[in-house]
Amino acid sequence: MRKTQMVTDRELEIMKILWARGRASVREVQEDLNRMAGPVAYSTVQTLLNIMEDKKGLVRHVVEGRTFVYIPKKTSERTIGELTRRFVDRVFDGALDRVMVALLGTKSPSPEELERLRAMIDEAQRQSGQKIETPATAEAENEMAEA
Repeated sequence: MRKTQMVTDRELEIMKILWARGRASVREVQEDLNRMAGPVAYSTVQTLLNIMEDKKGLVRHVVEGRTFVYIPKKTSERTIGELTRRFVDRVFDGALDRVMVALLGTKSPSPEELERLRAMIDEAQRQSGQKIETPATAEAENEMAEA
């Protein structure tokens, strides 16, 4: 099986259209792109879909009459997961803490986002059987030990 390659912004827009629709012809993809991002030539969309099929393995096509209908080969979750892993490995040498520092330095999370992040970290700890010492957990353990 071929590794998911990095995708361009335009290819990602096309993938999002295909994930939302499930399947689409070149014309349908072009119409959606025109609504989302401004004019895009039919031949450009066709070329991109050919590259995405032949070189990147992101989509496949079926022929319905004289129309090529494109279908994503993987779910959005799987593709995004693979792309994210490759990005983290290439840019951050696989170091998740460096990814989080970079993300948190770029945009301040909302209280709801912080709560979801804490829940994800807690779940990751439970699944791995690891206990990670944070200032909050150390303080709570000290309070429990003193009681």
